[in-house]
Amino acid sequence: MIRTPLTLLLTLLLLALPPGSAAAQRLVALDAASLRVCAANGETGTIPDFTGEDCANIAMSGLDPQGRQIWVRAEIDWDDTHWPRDRPIGLFISGKASSTAWLNGHELGSNGRPGPDRATEIPGRMDAVLYVPRERLLAGRNELVLLMSAQHGFLELGWPVHWIALERYQPPTSMLAAAYAPSLVTLGVLVLGFIFFAAMAIRGGDREGSALISAMSLIAVAQLLIETSRGLYAYLYPMHDLRLVLIVACTAAFGLTLIAYLLHRFSGLSLSARLLRLLGVGALLIAVVQIHPGYDAKTLYAFQASILAGLAWCGVWVWQRKPGARAHLAVLAGLAALAVLFPELFIDRYFYQAIAGLLLFLFAQHAIALVNERRIRALEATRADRLEIALSQARQKDHPVQIELVSAGRTDYIASDRIAQLKAAGDYVEVHFENGQTSLYTGSLSGLEASLPPTFLRVHRSHIVNTSFVSALERDASGVGRLILSNGMDVPISRRILPKVRTALAEAAE
Repeated sequence: MIRTPLTLLLTLLLLALPPGSAAAQRLVALDAASLRVCAANGETGTIPDFTGEDCANIAMSGLDPQGRQIWVRAEIDWDDTHWPRDRPIGLFISGKASSTAWLNGHELGSNGRPGPDRATEIPGRMDAVLYVPRERLLAGRNELVLLMSAQHGFLELGWPVHWIALERYQPPTSMLAAAYAPSLVTLGVLVLGFIFFAAMAIRGGDREGSALISAMSLIAVAQLLIETSRGLYAYLYPMHDLRLVLIVACTAAFGLTLIAYLLHRFSGLSLSARLLRLLGVGALLIAVVQIHPGYDAKTLYAFQASILAGLAWCGVWVWQRKPGARAHLAVLAGLAALAVLFPELFIDRYFYQAIAGLLLFLFAQHAIALVNERRIRALEATRADRLEIALSQARQKDHPVQIELVSAGRTDYIASDRIAQLKAAGDYVEVHFENGQTSLYTGSLSGLEASLPPTFLRVHRSHIVNTSFVSALERDASGVGRLILSNGMDVPISRRILPKVRTALAEAAE
């Protein structure tokens, strides 16, 4: 069991193994510092000479075909000696664009169809590959020309084209799926957390807390599936806008649910008061998302704002000495430090592992809280049972319960404090009185048991005793026990229930 915030933070960091990235898979990338871009004003089938006044040199990060059609010229250095002869070659184009490519003047193919307007363009895949015949590649420097456009979609992205490179020919989804593979372990943790706490919310206990953790897990599962969808399905580039919006929305929803859980766990406020504070955090997240233009930045800062809000409240609860607040403060502080000190590394590599680590911590803390709550309830139930026995004993002394017993058409009402023991005898019940007398009555032991006060204890399938008459509890070498009553009788005890009888007698004595 995780016991300290330091151990929890170490666990979180161990989970944060770098998942890799699509860009890390590339072998031969274009020279990103020597891109030449021209507006496509003439015939789109004729490659320009890239000397016009509307041409400019740009860096790869500035390549932007959104809302226009452009020509792009780049250079790729090729060393054929380092490439196995039996390995096919592909030109990978990853970005929000339709494109057609030429290598050294030879057309390689198209991803969608570029066009000067929305009606003309056919959207291409966000991640595409074009086959490159080996004979089209020259040793040394090669010229790559692209005609690109992005007339569809509803977002203006700051970095629409991610990378362009030569690699082993394969479906782009295979490359991306390999990069996302480490997330499968994280996904398993999140799914198990959702199922477990959803069941806890249904079965009882802290239903609201369990439901909130289950909701956090479900949101994280949805966000991770949306993130990894790029490695599962080669979608058209306009879908990328929706994917980015959903990722940011899931991050904000996760943060709000986290704050809701912390308020539920520590604040002690009414539901309406907690909702009011949650609305304030929601307004903060909306402002943060609106301020930052990039969608990776929106995701990062929405997460940071949620963690910092939770951190501030945990600081207050630590000052108020709320149990468990210090551990939550330590873990949130660790996450905040990672996200603030290493923002790019955090969002690119560690984001989902950090969420999984946070949820594992919440799972452990919530489970501990539930165990403690059940222990407290069990103690309260034990105290209530002891009080009931004590009250029953007091009532028997002053106003003993009258037990209705039937025999041969006659009904007797006998005070419970006169009965020392009841014993099953076939279709009858033997009632043993305090003075040693015995009477036989019609009925079953189980039928009478419900009408007896709590001072009566069933110690065997055939025996019920009045604990007020117990003077000793003995146990022989075989493990079988027996009760010695004050009227001189002894009653056998089933070995299976002997520990429970011992406990019950101890509570009754208290």
